[in-house]
Amino acid sequence: MLSNSKIMQLLGYGRALLLLLIVSACSRDRDIPRPAAVKQIEFKEKQLSVAVGQSVELKVLHSPSELNAPEYEWFVLNPDVARVENGRLRGLSVGETVLSVTAKGLNLTARMRISVLPVLPNALQLSAEKTSLVPGEETLVTYTIDPQDVTDSDQLEIEWSSSDETICKVSGGKVLAIGAGAANVIAKIKGTAVTGTLRIQVAPVPVESVSLIVQQTTVTVGKGMRLVPRILPANATDHRLIWSCDDPQVASVIDGTVLGIKAGTTTIRVMSVDGGKGASCEVTVRPVQVQRIVLSVTDLPLVVGQEYTVGAVVLPVEASDKSLKWNSSNVSVATVSPQGQVVAKGKGTAMIWAISISNPRVQTAIQVSVGSPEDLVFTQVTASSKVSIDGYVSANLSALFENGYSSPVRLISFEVMSHSGEVVLGNYLSPVVSPSMQYRHSCTIKNIYRPYIRYMFELNGRRYERRVEIL
Repeated sequence: MLSNSKIMQLLGYGRALLLLLIVSACSRDRDIPRPAAVKQIEFKEKQLSVAVGQSVELKVLHSPSELNAPEYEWFVLNPDVARVENGRLRGLSVGETVLSVTAKGLNLTARMRISVLPVLPNALQLSAEKTSLVPGEETLVTYTIDPQDVTDSDQLEIEWSSSDETICKVSGGKVLAIGAGAANVIAKIKGTAVTGTLRIQVAPVPVESVSLIVQQTTVTVGKGMRLVPRILPANATDHRLIWSCDDPQVASVIDGTVLGIKAGTTTIRVMSVDGGKGASCEVTVRPVQVQRIVLSVTDLPLVVGQEYTVGAVVLPVEASDKSLKWNSSNVSVATVSPQGQVVAKGKGTAMIWAISISNPRVQTAIQVSVGSPEDLVFTQVTASSKVSIDGYVSANLSALFENGYSSPVRLISFEVMSHSGEVVLGNYLSPVVSPSMQYRHSCTIKNIYRPYIRYMFELNGRRYERRVEIL
């Protein structure tokens, strides 16, 4: 049995050994290096753009680069714009946002700005069930936009046009064939340079028949009328026609308009340039009837023995027969020759008639008044501011002397006379008054007893005196 002292000695040795083991272990810990950790992470790009619906792989750089990449956690500031799936960024809608990445278990973060762009069209494909048409036919052109995932494709507006609207027209994709030939239908996405074209062929439609609305008609010399042709089918491509007249001395025809040249009958013919289809119309040209007679005078004052030739204009000027017949209603007063020469025979009135021979319903007349030469000289006196007291007159006088005769009249004198025959005042210039001309005098009288005007004039070598009362 060990004594207490031995036991205490052994315990001391054990403590010393334990302490030695602990010190030795601590010394070994200081000699083994600790494992290294990632100190920094960053995106390869500072900014990234992606289209709606597209995805790209995200690349994160870490340092030290020789270490294994840590596990990453992703965060998108606006998840409606983009999202991250298995390290790939997908664009969801047009806009901008910020993408953050964090190294799991480490206090490391990197950020990058993300732009999500729309998918733009780059091509426009056109198609139609029919691209070969005839005039008047329609077809519908449809389109396909490439790529198919274009952003807001339902909001794109298409503008339509035709390279030649004489061949075809287009509206909203509906094409109408107009005339023979080839043209391009062009579609363009509004606001872009993206276009598409489709070639349209329009075949000619042949003429099958040509007819005229009338087969017989009449026209007056110098007048025109239109012959209306009918071409079948109505959508025939070539509507050109050739017109001709069997007797060009009777009538002429230009583009269906017939002009009467002289009385007679002829045939107008028409023929299509395409196919030589034709028709004809018999045209009778009538003479131009007299419609009106205009005479040079309406009233003719003459004196016995005087002659006057009445001028006549027959209308219209292109009337075929302008000959006239002349008559007098009273040959004892005036006669008329076949040429319209009137001879005054005796005092009185007569009607001279001009009558169309080709159209007796057209006639006109003038009135002939036959008198002495003196009767064709007219005089008149007017008084203004007139004051009359017991026959004594004061007034401003205005006197008119008019020559209605066909020969000149010499006015010898103009005198204002008193009742006793005394000359109050006079004018003796003796002017010559031509036919249809007038001569005027004016004067003022004061307190003249029952005054009057006395004219002395000479006509055809004979002198006349005329008294005109002042009323």
